[in-house]
Amino acid sequence: MALERAQATAEGIAFERADGLPRALRDGCFLLKIPQELDLIPGIELCRQFYRSPQDGPEETRSYRGFRKLEGIYFDREHFQTEHLLADGPARRRHFPPAVSAMADCMHGLAVHVLRAVLTHLGVPGDLWPTVAGNTVEGGGVRWFAANHYRPERAQLGCAPHKDTGFVTVLYIEQDGLEVRVDGGWTPIAPVPGYFVVNFGAAFELLTQPLATPVRAILHRVQHCAPSDDADRFSFAAFVNPPADGSLYQVHADGTATVSRSSEEFLREFNEKTWSDQYEDFGISGATA
Repeated sequence: MALERAQATAEGIAFERADGLPRALRDGCFLLKIPQELDLIPGIELCRQFYRSPQDGPEETRSYRGFRKLEGIYFDREHFQTEHLLADGPARRRHFPPAVSAMADCMHGLAVHVLRAVLTHLGVPGDLWPTVAGNTVEGGGVRWFAANHYRPERAQLGCAPHKDTGFVTVLYIEQDGLEVRVDGGWTPIAPVPGYFVVNFGAAFELLTQPLATPVRAILHRVQHCAPSDDADRFSFAAFVNPPADGSLYQVHADGTATVSRSSEEFLREFNEKTWSDQYEDFGISGATA
């Protein structure tokens, strides 16, 4: 599947093709050029080391290891190859190396930039943004960051089929394995050097559902990652989500908005359907920007 390509500009998002943004909204994802000044090495280092013991490596990178003991941040997905970290802003500042937090902040800034550009393109009135997006554009909401490691020794699916729960996800990948659901089958998304993969989430899909050109949240998964002579598969992502204790909205063509359901109800249903494990509060409890 060939995704539309774009880059962030001062005015919004510039796509290579004139109809790139409408196509991206239909696809549910697109490629976004990584800013030249953004250093991704801290995220790569974290993904390659967070699951190791603090003593398993040089002293200068010790702060990138030893995360398996952090309850509520480290998650072992027993039914999948995935083990990962998930942290909101305060947790990142408390536990992560400063370089990782700075990188995540930049990625979240890109996600908000995309959110603003799409809301503008769809004609959602600006005075509705604080309400329907839970102040996410203004710096509120929840800004999750996830670091993922795929354990090749497990003969299981890499990651569960799912839609992201929030508004916009900015994802970094280097290896094959990501697949999206298209026409009843799974289609691979190859990593493209120099680009993030941007996914639209289910909260954004719900928000824009009544509009003539709604956002599509793409169903995706990671296939089984076989052992390799190279490094294990990894990925990391920044998620811009509505507040976990707020409401999810729908906007209408007449410029009004109505409450659809609570964020907590939505997230608990997602966790039950997707992960099938003990983490029923995943992405809910105590989340702040």
